[in-house]
Amino acid sequence: MGLFDRFRSKSHDDAGPGAHHGGFRLVNESEGQASLTLDLGGLPTDAAVQGAGEEPNGAFWEGVTSYVAPALASRLEMDSEGSMFAVYGDRTDLEELREMLQSLVHQPAAMAGLLQRVQAEGVVLEGYGR
Repeated sequence: MGLFDRFRSKSHDDAGPGAHHGGFRLVNESEGQASLTLDLGGLPTDAAVQGAGEEPNGAFWEGVTSYVAPALASRLEMDSEGSMFAVYGDRTDLEELREMLQSLVHQPAAMAGLLQRVQAEGVVLEGYGR
């Protein structure tokens, strides 16, 4: 079973408090390990991402994670697809990541600011950090 299969096989109803938070799903897997997923497409910041020449897919969000939180990203296992951002790791790390990404998912101005910084540095977020 691949990592992505684990995300689909778990029931979100037993994930505990805060399982659904701002579009993110945080699901307990086992012994402190969890998965964090975000369905992509139709996010409030998609237009800002596309306007900057990026594609708001799973690889883009993995790059965002690696760019904004490199130390945190190094402790996580990312297994995204085109239509879903998916990360596996320690629940505490995933809760921290979710909080860090909230504004980038829901606030176009925050995403635009990030995109301006990465463009000034010559960074392409899709595939960044791999």
